[in-house]
Amino acid sequence: MSVSSLIGLTLQQLRDEVVALGHKPFVAKQLAQWLYQRRETDPARMTNLPRELRKKLAEQPLLTSTVITTEDSGEGTTKLAVRLHDGTIIECVLMEEDGEDGSPRLTACISTQAGCAMGCRFCASGVLGLKRHLSPGEILEQFYHIDQVLKRKGLPWLTNVVVMGMGEPLHNFDNLMQALTVLNADWGFGVGARRITVSTVGLPDKIRELASQGFQFNLAISLHATSDEQRTRLIPTNVATGLKNIIDAAADYFRQTRREVTFEYTLVGGENDSAADAGRLAALLRDFPRANVNLIPMNPVEGSGLKAPGTESVEEFSRALRAAGVNVHVRRKRGRSVQAACGQLRLRLEQSS
Repeated sequence: MSVSSLIGLTLQQLRDEVVALGHKPFVAKQLAQWLYQRRETDPARMTNLPRELRKKLAEQPLLTSTVITTEDSGEGTTKLAVRLHDGTIIECVLMEEDGEDGSPRLTACISTQAGCAMGCRFCASGVLGLKRHLSPGEILEQFYHIDQVLKRKGLPWLTNVVVMGMGEPLHNFDNLMQALTVLNADWGFGVGARRITVSTVGLPDKIRELASQGFQFNLAISLHATSDEQRTRLIPTNVATGLKNIIDAAADYFRQTRREVTFEYTLVGGENDSAADAGRLAALLRDFPRANVNLIPMNPVEGSGLKAPGTESVEEFSRALRAAGVNVHVRRKRGRSVQAACGQLRLRLEQSS
């Protein structure tokens, strides 16, 4: 057994490991409860496991990553910079807000890659390119670090998960699906599929593959433009996909899963925030079933040559969409004091090292 690879294994994989060490298959479920449901990483506390197994687990740390920086915005956003076993740095974020019923809404935003290959001009995640994919365990270890923040603050377990951190999740599809399987399973973390949102820049084939997996995850599409020419300027990979193919794949996702699709639209000053853009966006989504639009005022990224939109243009854009019957929400800027936009903290740490 490679102890360092336990986190991220499915129940069957844990069973195979446990049996190979001479223990009964049922021990795997007990181990999964400790690892995933209780998020316990100290084998000494796993009191119902066989003593010999606990000794084996204690030979090396179960977590392969460490938190190197934790920064709190004071606005309900806590960003963690996490160093992986090979020195690679990634980010994850805890967001706290009040739910509609007044109870806390606690959302983890997690990464699936170190860096990103998509090259979106307004996003800091890809400034240094793609370093590598994260393993299922590295994706899930972020929850252990966020859990420690929750415990320090006296907060309960997460209510929601968004896969919107560093990287393009569907570019790391197999590792993503294994991690989400563990996250969702009743023997795993037990987070309901409808409380998990997967965000993608728009990879049509992978969107359809995600729909075929049998989960009811929420889907968020990073659209950010209203024409292919405009979108390719902002997102170079659009040249291989195109807006129509992305929207068609999103519609297929809705038809197969019956889950609403959210279209993320980062407003870039003077680039995609005009009244004409709002009209084209409304037209693109006119026939889309149950679409939501999240408007995201751009956080400045050094060297991008792009600028944040003015407050008035954001308001005008949202009013135009609502007037056209589009369900729209303007994302409140939070955490800029801790550089909470994707990749900014990691970029600063990488550039200063």
